[in-house]
Amino acid sequence: MKTFCTYLLLLPLIIALNSCEDDDKIKGPIPFRFEFTSFGGPVAGDTSCGDAPIVLVRQEGEGEDILLGKFTFVAQFCNNLETGAYFDGPNVFGYFEAENGDQLNIVGPGGQVIPSTKEGYDLMFQDPINFEDGTGRFEGATGTGMTDSFVILAEGRTDHVWSGTLILK
Repeated sequence: MKTFCTYLLLLPLIIALNSCEDDDKIKGPIPFRFEFTSFGGPVAGDTSCGDAPIVLVRQEGEGEDILLGKFTFVAQFCNNLETGAYFDGPNVFGYFEAENGDQLNIVGPGGQVIPSTKEGYDLMFQDPINFEDGTGRFEGATGTGMTDSFVILAEGRTDHVWSGTLILK
C-alpha cells in the first residue's frame, strides 16, 4: 500500500513536468492572411540595384490581423521597370512589424509584376513568398505563402492579401 501511495503522489508531479515540455516545441503550422495597403516610400541606404531600367523600390504600409495586431509593412526590392521582374539585391529587405515591435522577416524569392486582370487596377503580382526568422515571438520563425497584390499606378497604391502558414519556435 505504501508503494501505491508513493506512485499516487508522484503521478501529478510527472504529469506536470511532462506538460511543460510542450512549451519548448515548435508551434504551427499557423495559417495567416495579411490584408494591407502599401505606398511608395523613401529608399534607405545604397540605392543601387544595377543598371537602368533596374531600380530599388521601397513600399511602406499598414494593416491589422489577428496574429500581428496592428502592423506595419516595409519592403525594399530591386525592380526591372521594363520586364516587371522583382528580385533580391544589395540593400534589399522586407518585414512585418507587430504593434508590440516584434518583426517577421520576408525573404525572396522574387517574382513578376504583370498587367492586372482585376478591374480598377493597372498591375498585379501573385508570387510565392517566404518568411525566415525575426525578433521577439518571430525569432526562428519560418513560413511560406502567396502574394495577391494589385497596383493603382496613379495613386502609387498597392492593395495586398497575402496568405499562407507560419511555424513559430
